[in-house]
Amino acid sequence: MQDNKLFELVKNNLYVGLIVKNYKLMCHLLQQEQKKSGQGKSYQFDQWKQYFNWEKQGNKFIITEIYEEPILKPDLKGNSIYNVYIEKLILDLLVQKYQSDDEFNKRIYLSRDQMLESLNMVNRNYHFIKYNANDTANFIKVDSANIKEFYDINNRNFNDAVERALKRLSSKFLVNWQLVQTVAVNTEKEEEEIYNWKKEEFVPKEIHRDATTEERELIILYESIVAEEMGFDKKQNIFLCGKWLEFTRNVCNRLQENGTNILYYYKSYDIVFHKKVIQELDKINQYLLISEERKDTKNTLNNVVVEQIEKNTKTRHDKAKDKLPPVLGQRRVNKWDYEQLGLIRRSDNNYIPETNKIIDTVINHKTKILVDDIIKHNRKQVEKLNK
Repeated sequence: MQDNKLFELVKNNLYVGLIVKNYKLMCHLLQQEQKKSGQGKSYQFDQWKQYFNWEKQGNKFIITEIYEEPILKPDLKGNSIYNVYIEKLILDLLVQKYQSDDEFNKRIYLSRDQMLESLNMVNRNYHFIKYNANDTANFIKVDSANIKEFYDINNRNFNDAVERALKRLSSKFLVNWQLVQTVAVNTEKEEEEIYNWKKEEFVPKEIHRDATTEERELIILYESIVAEEMGFDKKQNIFLCGKWLEFTRNVCNRLQENGTNILYYYKSYDIVFHKKVIQELDKINQYLLISEERKDTKNTLNNVVVEQIEKNTKTRHDKAKDKLPPVLGQRRVNKWDYEQLGLIRRSDNNYIPETNKIIDTVINHKTKILVDDIIKHNRKQVEKLNK
């Protein structure tokens, strides 16, 4: 959204060649609040770059250009706050593929989580922790229900944002894409075996490919059978109860018992594109309000994701406190009353700091990979219990 007051301040207080000695003085000239976090500053700089541009020299801002008309930012309602960054980075991914591969192989094939990681919307802990909420909760000392809720809300939002970007690229005749069922199977060729250092033996190499129609039918069949046996009627409930790994493991066991070679399965983006993506990437660069460098773009998107989740978390916390009946804490709550239990959990003073811990663990791009640490920690916990 255009800020007419800010644009007037830019025109009145800044000029090309002006040297502003530091960030504090720049905020004073533009009557802007000083942001304490890196994410907040990054988002503020994006806003400023709608109206003028600068070079940094240490702490100094050297004004290099003041625009005659603002470069309008896209609508920032809901997940569309991610749109310009996601579209830019998907185009960049396609261009890299175009430049590195045979011209006749213009195709990207990535799982949903691989796509999120490629865009830097999540870090390398994200996929593992999605299916190991209880172990992670024990390791980082948060309520496992908060981790499950975090994924239930944000995983859906992230995928929706990526798919909207793909739809926009499709509407411009740049890509043809679909979400496909992918299966991992063992190759039957002995010469394609690989050495597994953990097992200290040669094992069949995994091949990842589209599921056949028959395989898709069998997956649906055994998913419904296993879900009924486990007492679930919706996939969402399986995930929220922390039973997704157990569920998919049982489904895959049934698939293998009944003659398939499927080790596991998942959803992937299958994207075919045209070389026109190069021109489109050049075009979108002029509207992107951050550095054109790939690393900076990814870091900015990661910062925007963190800031947006933090805002949404605070909103949920405040709403829960408003909705929570005053007498609720004085009576026992039925363990199946998910709505009331959710209100109690979200209104708790630990809700925001625990969610921030989860953000740092699975979103923040500066966080180290914790998978091995989590596994070792929980192995020690099990050993203590056994003793």
